[in-house]
Amino acid sequence: MILFWIIAGVLTLAAAVVLAAPLFDTRKFKSEDAFALEVYRDQLGELTRDEQRGLLTPEQARAAQIEIERRILALDEGKKFQPARPPSHRLTLAMAVILPLAGFGLYLLLGSPHLPSQSAMERLAEERTRTSPEIQALEAKVEQSPSDAQSWIDLGRAYADIERAKDAADSFAKAMALGRKEPDLLRQFAHAAIVAEGGRVTSEAQAALQRTLSADPGDPTSRFFLALAKAQNQDVEGALADWLTLERQLPPEAPLRQLLADNIDKAARQLGKDPAKLPGRTGGSAGPSAEDMAAAEQMTPEQRQAFIESMVERLAAKMKEEPDNLEGWIRLANAYGVLEQRDEARAAWAEAAKRAPSRLDVQLDYAGALIQGRTDLAKAVPAELPEAVKRIRTLDPENPLGLFYAGVVARAEGRPDEAKALWEKVLALMPEGSTERQQLQREIDTLGKPAN
Repeated sequence: MILFWIIAGVLTLAAAVVLAAPLFDTRKFKSEDAFALEVYRDQLGELTRDEQRGLLTPEQARAAQIEIERRILALDEGKKFQPARPPSHRLTLAMAVILPLAGFGLYLLLGSPHLPSQSAMERLAEERTRTSPEIQALEAKVEQSPSDAQSWIDLGRAYADIERAKDAADSFAKAMALGRKEPDLLRQFAHAAIVAEGGRVTSEAQAALQRTLSADPGDPTSRFFLALAKAQNQDVEGALADWLTLERQLPPEAPLRQLLADNIDKAARQLGKDPAKLPGRTGGSAGPSAEDMAAAEQMTPEQRQAFIESMVERLAAKMKEEPDNLEGWIRLANAYGVLEQRDEARAAWAEAAKRAPSRLDVQLDYAGALIQGRTDLAKAVPAELPEAVKRIRTLDPENPLGLFYAGVVARAEGRPDEAKALWEKVLALMPEGSTERQQLQREIDTLGKPAN
């Protein structure tokens, strides 16, 4: 045993001498500011990558960038290097011998050598939990009431606030398993799951986003990330088409718009296309210019209506000259929809659907236009709807809107059991207590009853 301590002492002394050798160097030592500067530069690079992956909005990224740049400027105000003063050789040797021995003695006196070791990650996790009483209280609450969905939601949000994305996603998933299906929860789960996977849109996140769309078909965040999932699964062409459709429908002031434009540009270049020349992005002679829109803001409601109608007429005339312009037909159909000219909108969507048989979004919009405003669907449906529904279900058999439209056709054709089975699938995707769910439930309850 004595031999062990002698060997240990010799090794300790040798290590101390090696570590103390740099103290004899009288060259200038670099200050900690230089190291901090490198860290901040790395953070700026990571910030750019997070924005490109869609984990941060442009506003969040800009705010973080300003804060990092402020810290860099603060570093620049100080000295970059500090001169070192040569230490005394005797003092250095004494420190190399005495300090390790003194430290070892203090450890024997005050330490706990009998306790098992703990990794740095374990200590960090333990420290984070120990300094977060809110997390501790919420964890204790779900342990006491594991069937309380709201407690799991509160815990998930707290985890998300401290960037524990995996724990947040797991907590939200527990709440969903307990019956909570509201769109806001589904979005939070999807976001946490995506962050936990480093920006990858997982199959679970996709399912949550699809459920969100069943309750809110226009939800831009869900549509953006579902398109991103296509891009990540090598369907860049499909992602680009979905993003272009979303870009046309987003208002100019939407927070998602810049991130959306960046992803469109990236996808277009990946496909060897010029982003500025993509259909529907350049306005053209039939679309409103910036000057047109500025002038429209100064018009009376009657003048503005006439102005819009004249632009739609120009676009319709252009489509007669360019009948194969798919994006033009889509713009024209949306314009007619805004003007509530439903017959014209249906005709334009029919042209678009004919030119894009494999575009699910176009086929869904066409089917929606066919039944929009009709009050007699329980008795009969437009002759074109069954074929449109068939195309939709070929492209995606479980699409919620496709299931709903198929139920409309089945009911009108005298197959109430089939309609009920289809609509119950849709019902299961809708959040409890939502207006849409209640309306669909009423439709299901009327199946098999004589139509008025």
